[in-house]
Amino acid sequence: ELDQVAELASLLGRTGVFAPALLGDPTLRWSRGPGADPDPGGAAYGIGLISRLPVTAVAIAALPGGGPGQARPRRPDARRPPIPYRDGEPRAALRVTVEAPWGGPVAVTTAHLSFVPWRGRRQLATVGRFARGGPDGEVAAVLLGDLNLPPRVVEPALRRGGWRTLPAGPTFPSWTPVAQLDHVLVRGGIVMEELKAGPAGPSDHLPLTASVRAVG
Repeated sequence: ELDQVAELASLLGRTGVFAPALLGDPTLRWSRGPGADPDPGGAAYGIGLISRLPVTAVAIAALPGGGPGQARPRRPDARRPPIPYRDGEPRAALRVTVEAPWGGPVAVTTAHLSFVPWRGRRQLATVGRFARGGPDGEVAAVLLGDLNLPPRVVEPALRRGGWRTLPAGPTFPSWTPVAQLDHVLVRGGIVMEELKAGPAGPSDHLPLTASVRAVG
């Protein structure tokens, strides 16, 4: 077993944080991730963040949806009729607090939401509240990740919570992008000055890069 987030962070000389969305082997048998409880260790699948800034706090939230665990055959049984594919994968959101160059704390949250639109919308509402970084939402905050929803859904849903973004262009699929499923949004005491998609890399999504600064 290899902790991929820790390995990449070590090679880059940065800090890595991992949030397990499910425990076990996602191709065989698994259980839901621990959410806010401590990671028990062992094989897991989830999301991570790597930061060049000092990390002062970590929080993890389980998102709505996803099954309690199941066995998935590595090869489909050709003797059985096909079953419509559904997303039974548990999802999680990871929030870290970092010390920004201007001297204030910033909450940075990432999530990978369901590709089923109605479930993704429910998860987005949970992530939008969680990513604010505190009960009063007064901490400057960044929300980023593969939200599996287009801007016409993401922006109105999060605008009421004070989230703001810029146009980025399509990000999926990386070889011929036609839809923007990946997003970066900010709120509180920071503003975004630039948001760009690309260039293509090993992922089937284009990366996003953003430039932000403190307000005032």
